[in-house]
Amino acid sequence: MVMTDTGARRARREGRWLAAVVLALGAVLAPGAVTAAADVEPGDTVHVGGREGYGGTGLFPIRSDGTPTGEVDYWAYCLEHDVSARTGVVGTVGDLDEYLGENYFTDPAVQGKVLWVLAHSYPALSLEEFGVAAGVPGISRNDAIEATQYAIWRYTDLTWDAAWNFETPASEAAYWYLVEGANASPGLTPAELEVTASISAPVAPQRAGSLVGPFVVSTNQPTVSVSVDPTVAVTDGSGSPVDLAGVVDGQELFLDLRDSTTAGEAVVRVTAAGSSSTGRIISVPTVTGGTPTGSDHAQTIVLVTPSTTRTSAEASASWSAVPAAADPVIGTSLVDSADGDRVLPWNGGTVIDTIAYQNLTPGVEHTVTGELVRKSDGTGTGITGSTTFTPAEANGSVEVSFVVPAGYAGEALVAFERLRVGTETTGDPVAAHEDIDDAAQTVTIEALPQTPAPVIGTSLVDSADGDRVLPWDGGTVVDTVSYQNLVPGTEYTVTGELVRTSDGTGTGITGSTTFTPAEPNGSVDVSFVVPAGHAGETLVAFEELRAGTDTTAVPVAEHTDLDDAAQTVTVEAAPVTAASPTEGDLPATGVGMTGAAVGAAALLLLGTAFVLARRARARA
Repeated sequence: MVMTDTGARRARREGRWLAAVVLALGAVLAPGAVTAAADVEPGDTVHVGGREGYGGTGLFPIRSDGTPTGEVDYWAYCLEHDVSARTGVVGTVGDLDEYLGENYFTDPAVQGKVLWVLAHSYPALSLEEFGVAAGVPGISRNDAIEATQYAIWRYTDLTWDAAWNFETPASEAAYWYLVEGANASPGLTPAELEVTASISAPVAPQRAGSLVGPFVVSTNQPTVSVSVDPTVAVTDGSGSPVDLAGVVDGQELFLDLRDSTTAGEAVVRVTAAGSSSTGRIISVPTVTGGTPTGSDHAQTIVLVTPSTTRTSAEASASWSAVPAAADPVIGTSLVDSADGDRVLPWNGGTVIDTIAYQNLTPGVEHTVTGELVRKSDGTGTGITGSTTFTPAEANGSVEVSFVVPAGYAGEALVAFERLRVGTETTGDPVAAHEDIDDAAQTVTIEALPQTPAPVIGTSLVDSADGDRVLPWDGGTVVDTVSYQNLVPGTEYTVTGELVRTSDGTGTGITGSTTFTPAEPNGSVDVSFVVPAGHAGETLVAFEELRAGTDTTAVPVAEHTDLDDAAQTVTVEAAPVTAASPTEGDLPATGVGMTGAAVGAAALLLLGTAFVLARRARARA
């Protein structure tokens, strides 16, 4: 480092100052074990132990109980360059605004730089972590202390970089790592160094055989760790295991006691790395038992939390034993989901069965299944429903839905329910409710509405030209089915077949249309494709109308009149083709056909031309 004349003078002055400090700091103590400690607060008193480190710099052990023995809770560095330090005395903890000194540390910007140095040096970091971060792996403890103390004084008393009397190159390298980092940073605030961790216990009574909780974690750290005494598996609200080393703020934890039946209690502890004490100052009196003041105080020191310090909190909970098991019991109440009564429209709907249960094991999965049966004879309808649930309490209720289709008009249906443990629907039930006479689990389906019987009529035409004559080699015919007295909004299916008027036999030529009328009266079309092979036949359309899409259901209307001309089409006869005359057919004279023969041939040709022309028009 190149120094100016002014810098050299300051360095010589710094050297004289260091010599004085060596005399004032006293003996060096061996480092002690660091344990977790509670945060110290402004106004607390602490004991300042003997300095540890090189002769010109040092680190003070701080005991929060105010006594000179016992575990060391914190450490502290000097804040005042030219003020003598005292050890073996009790100092008072304060915030930054309670600082009694008069150097540059009164500047909030300088305070931010010092806090940055504390947070990124030893012992806030372990010696190994600090060495790696500073680029000097294996740095000694005394070198780490020296580098940190010089970096603090560089801001509190110099505001410039002096030629410090570094003991080793490692100490100097670590110093420059801290200074360059602090210079590049806007500095830290006490709030940024704050570490919070707390946990709340469940307020509701808890019982074995369930998930006990929730315990709610609160922290300002990215993650905290959690432990339970005695050891109990910890899950989330769904019963899935959680990573106890990576719990986050707001996370809810549960003790998994689903396999336990006995009463007990446990303490759940949350732990975060660090504490909020880093950056608090300790004002030290010049005489034992004295009160430090701005004009009369010993060296002011600043606390730093060691890397092994933890902030923790705990919450406890107890739970009762599982009572002697009573048999599970269920009861049901079946209603129309649309209006809550027990009468369903004739064309069906959805019913909800509310199953009230008692004496279930909380936290254990159950499945309830049901079927609607006919009250008239107890036979099943095949209408089923199922719900899987995990009760939080022994008593409660769940719902099962059943969708009733059309086709049950006029019937009374009763819900039969069975409760099983787990998700299986085939195992033995632990409870059932199958009372055919229970009015609470019975719904009645309204009878079909009293309306005039449906009526249909048909009109069958050639789709090509609208007449009732089909070419000899087939085509498509359309039967317009007019209907009356249907129920709007109900699905219907009309099916038909073409039969021979000659003997009433079916041709196998069929057609079908499914529709939902918006009005009681209207019409739909049914198409039939007539293949070749029916030339010369007369075909009549027979139609049937059924409710729904089931073609095996009883028709609600039909039109099967063999003599109804409006639903009849005629298939033309196949054209007759004249045979070519042979040599033996020619007149013996060899001069050609007679006039009569020519006339007959002409008539045959004209007839064939007429048929062909008519067919062409039909297909155009």
